[in-house]
Amino acid sequence: MDLESPPNERKSLGDFVEKFWNYAGNFAERNKFKITLFLRIIVAVLYNCYFVAAIYYVRLKELDIDWCGGVGMLIIITVIVYCGLFYYKVFKPLCGDSAYSRVILPLNLILERCWSYRFLRLLVIAGGVVGFIVGLVLDTEGDRDRLYSLIGLAVFLLFGWIFSKHPSHVIWGMILQFLFGMVVLRWNTGQQVFACLGDRVSIFLKYTDEGSGLVYGHLVTDKNDSGIPLGTIFAFKALSVIFLFSFMVSILYYYGVMQLLVQKVGWLLQVSVGTTATESINCAANIFLGQTEAPLAIQPLIPLLTKSELHAVMTSGFATISGSVLSAYISFGISASHLLSASVMSAPAALAFAKLFYPETEESQTKADDIKVPKGKEANALDAAAQGASNAVFMVINICANLIAFLAFIAFLNGVISWMGGLLGAPYITFEYLVGKCFIPLAWIMGVPAGECDQIGHVVALKTIVNEFVAYRKLSEYMAKGLVSKRSETIATYALCGFSNPGSIGIQIAALGSMAPSRQSDLAQVAFRAFVSGSIACFMTACVAGTLIPSSSL
Repeated sequence: MDLESPPNERKSLGDFVEKFWNYAGNFAERNKFKITLFLRIIVAVLYNCYFVAAIYYVRLKELDIDWCGGVGMLIIITVIVYCGLFYYKVFKPLCGDSAYSRVILPLNLILERCWSYRFLRLLVIAGGVVGFIVGLVLDTEGDRDRLYSLIGLAVFLLFGWIFSKHPSHVIWGMILQFLFGMVVLRWNTGQQVFACLGDRVSIFLKYTDEGSGLVYGHLVTDKNDSGIPLGTIFAFKALSVIFLFSFMVSILYYYGVMQLLVQKVGWLLQVSVGTTATESINCAANIFLGQTEAPLAIQPLIPLLTKSELHAVMTSGFATISGSVLSAYISFGISASHLLSASVMSAPAALAFAKLFYPETEESQTKADDIKVPKGKEANALDAAAQGASNAVFMVINICANLIAFLAFIAFLNGVISWMGGLLGAPYITFEYLVGKCFIPLAWIMGVPAGECDQIGHVVALKTIVNEFVAYRKLSEYMAKGLVSKRSETIATYALCGFSNPGSIGIQIAALGSMAPSRQSDLAQVAFRAFVSGSIACFMTACVAGTLIPSSSL
């Protein structure tokens, strides 16, 4: 018996299905706004029901709210999202222009007029300095070692002013770095927020083991059939977190979250440090992105930048790290909260010292309205995520290649110098030994205890001469062996948190030069000065941390 449908029947059925989907597609296209609104309402109702149920359950069971990992965090996230929606969807469209013209603009004019009076300006500055000194003296009672870090900060600022390109045009903009430091290091709520963020980031990155464990097996999980722990492999475990982080950043970039963060932080830096919009937005981008990705936010304007602005752009790249490699440092055992704090604090330090070391003497040709942080060109979020993971492959291979080459070369130098020293009865003298000794005074003025300056000087030397990856690796070894105290570990964490190394000079010249070929010679001229500026910005961040963090809290 023939069980197949007649051809005409199959054709009519196929036509019906095709017409149905065509009609459904046309209907959805005509009513796109209504359907989208309906779906958003459904999602909002379901979320609010879940939100209320979660709070009710906690109250019913008399559980702890847990502001870092429980329903407390859900409350915080919900409040932030609703406040953002209210501001952007209601307040700004209805009242934004009138609020700016009637409140913000007149207030800004009053402040500018007051600040134009020299006497009032000096009075405010003197009052702030005296208040800071008195507060610091009282705060360090019984813990005077913290003042050594303040000495280091003064030395770095004096160095910057003496060797400034134009000493008479200096803009002193260190206030924001200290304010950030007070918020994240001394204010209890700020400490708790960054500690919580650090914990959440660490937990998030541990999920990488689920993927890398499947691919690499016991090389990541340390679990094998023999039952004998063989240890994990750095390239497979520590560097795998970069894939997940790049994956997530690409998704956030696709939805515009990263662009919003960059623009808002850039605005804050612009109004507080006194830098131009171009410099500020690039610096803000460096907090979240790498030294080659961040300048893409200002790519069309790079040919128009003054030399001072180019110097500030490069300094920001040298003084900060990208979120992707930050995840790898966390896997070394470095404090996630301190790495996050260092990333935030180094941004204003980079701009402030850049303007001290190479002040502006020309008029900027760029305006804030000219800057638009580009959105990704991916087809959808899935495409963005896949490209993010794929792009991380080059970064991981690059890190592995540099580690192998640099560590091998350092071992070679150690062997040669040890051989030469051995001919004089001093085989213990190596390349690392010599450069470490050169950086001992630097470690001391940053506030490191005298007995540990040798170790910290060594890691700072490795960071400056090789790269921060090798330096953090060595620091983690010292930490594991108990050779450094918590204070030294913390100061070193802040001092190493930047891309200021010789390899990055070539990377930045190549990256920025490809975006603005006409400025290649100018980039080469300011590159070394920016490298020094970026290094000192990291050291200044370490000094601020050493000054503000009480020994009792470590």
